[in-house]
Amino acid sequence: MLIEEMIAELLKIFVYIVIPGLAGITFFALAKFVKQVTPLRALVASEQAYKAAFWGFLIFGVYLSLRPVQVLAGPHPWPLVISSIREFLLIAVFGPASFLAMATLCFGPEKIGKKWVAAIFVFCAVLAILFCIVNARAVGGSEEIVKLGMMTAYDGLWFKSAQPDIASWMRILFVIRLLDPGLILLISATIVLIHAITYPTQKRKIYDNMPKKLYILSASVYVYAISLIVGSCFYGFETVPDQWGVYHLGSLIAGLLETTSLSMPVRSDVQVSEHAQ
Repeated sequence: MLIEEMIAELLKIFVYIVIPGLAGITFFALAKFVKQVTPLRALVASEQAYKAAFWGFLIFGVYLSLRPVQVLAGPHPWPLVISSIREFLLIAVFGPASFLAMATLCFGPEKIGKKWVAAIFVFCAVLAILFCIVNARAVGGSEEIVKLGMMTAYDGLWFKSAQPDIASWMRILFVIRLLDPGLILLISATIVLIHAITYPTQKRKIYDNMPKKLYILSASVYVYAISLIVGSCFYGFETVPDQWGVYHLGSLIAGLLETTSLSMPVRSDVQVSEHAQ
């Protein structure tokens, strides 16, 4: 029985700490990589797209890396405080930055004006603030989720909050998460997929690897968007334990696919990619 309990605790550590930590490191590495290759890749695609991608990867890396901090910071209110910071970054910055990066990559910076950029960021910031307010009302304290030796991890109590009609509060959180970044990422992935399918013939002759890079990029965004929506459905409608692992695992897979896409040279006849030292 003791061994079974230890295995269960180790599994929770893997779900709550190891997977998001690894995913966070992956996206920090992607942000650094994008910054390094921007001067060369901007000759093929918009520099604005790569700058938006850099900030998207960086913020997402921070979002994922703060998950272990959230559960190890101590009991209430620390999990709620760090969770609010994470969710604000995800909804207000990562969602719109990712959309603008992929839209600019596909349509060009001239079609994505400053008014569009401002409108998208303001809309997402409003959603993020609303999410944090509802999240604070929905959380009724914290509970111990992992205890192994001297290490104790805590997380917030949602469905056990004393707020009346807590299910309605949870559905509000689900709808916001469904819109941003869920729906935003689905739209972004579809834009990239269509761009890959319709990639201009003349450009394809020169940059023959670009459609393949775009297909992989689209797949990575679909993976995370779908895992996020599935995880949100679990905590929005059902009391499912450890549902967070669904989209933390999705983010890790998405990061690996992103790495594959970005590391590929734009031409298949280039033996050494342009970012090699």
